[in-house]
Amino acid sequence: MPQEQIIDGVKIISIDICKIMERTWNPSSLTLKRQILFPIAVLFNMPETFDIYHGHIYSSGLIANYLARRSGGVAVNTIHGSYYPIWNKLTNPIAAQCYRIAERILAPALAKFSDIQLHTGDYFAQQVISWGAPKQKIRTIHNGADITRFNPHIPHATVPDHVSIDPSLPVILTARRLVRKNGIDYLIRAMRSVCREEKCQLVIIGEGEERDSLERLAHELHVQDHVHFLGMIPHDKLPPYLALADIAVVPSLVEASSIFMLEAMAMAKPIIATNAGGLPEILPPSAGIFVEPMDEIGLADAILELLRNKEKRLQLGKQAYHHVQDNYSWKAVAQQMESEYMRLLTEKKAQAEQLPDIPFV
Repeated sequence: MPQEQIIDGVKIISIDICKIMERTWNPSSLTLKRQILFPIAVLFNMPETFDIYHGHIYSSGLIANYLARRSGGVAVNTIHGSYYPIWNKLTNPIAAQCYRIAERILAPALAKFSDIQLHTGDYFAQQVISWGAPKQKIRTIHNGADITRFNPHIPHATVPDHVSIDPSLPVILTARRLVRKNGIDYLIRAMRSVCREEKCQLVIIGEGEERDSLERLAHELHVQDHVHFLGMIPHDKLPPYLALADIAVVPSLVEASSIFMLEAMAMAKPIIATNAGGLPEILPPSAGIFVEPMDEIGLADAILELLRNKEKRLQLGKQAYHHVQDNYSWKAVAQQMESEYMRLLTEKKAQAEQLPDIPFV
């Protein structure tokens, strides 16, 4: 039976069948198995009729289109970025080619079928248009940050006793899923050069399949005393840990509009990010430093530059804070989303009113 709960005043109905959604849940990644099984859980629960069916990624985008057509509702599909540019770096050549072909087929097809396709990174929106998707059906709405929960006035977290963070040393911090595409290995390699010249420490928040190999890498490079893995921290408890940071780093190989980066900006942290995917779309040069993906030397140089220049750190953090306040609060993002919903509903109603009456014979 569907499970109902109220979160922040919104009714959430969670559906499952034979616990397949529960069994395929993975907090660090959206597995292919879960995407394949999700339509089964939806169809066997036969959800009630809604005005808008908003599917995220591919399988839920397909099911949203099916349900919208069945009930006469609006079909919305969101694509949260893509690994298309780097699939060959994440898996074997055959699998990489299969994933790339699947994206080239599914992304533009879903754009054609849906009333609108939303993207959280314009880099992939433009890619999908180049594959033949109707330009008028593509919109980019970047992610946002909770600027009330994440702000420069949050006090530092009390670090657990088993984590030996030195409060007297600068903290470089990243909060990422520990998977290959997020480039944490390049950040750890950069720390080898940084620690030779400056005393500092890297704090890594998150879990994922790469954790064991990343911890081994830190030992192999003899930086294990300067790299602290804190594991998964619940999102509502993250702000005090982010408050520890002197510098926030997003070393991804590809990324849409990183929520972690926006939250760090909302807390007035200077940003070092890779010039990858949608990151340059939300981080102006006045609020951070860009390096190329997989460039451990560039990462090290950028970190050293900010460690040695407190005034620049403060200036970048100030610019980052104002940029998020002005453009990327969740309220602003919600208003963009609501505007698209209302436009689509108005168009759907107008189309229905234009249909001619068919007399009964």
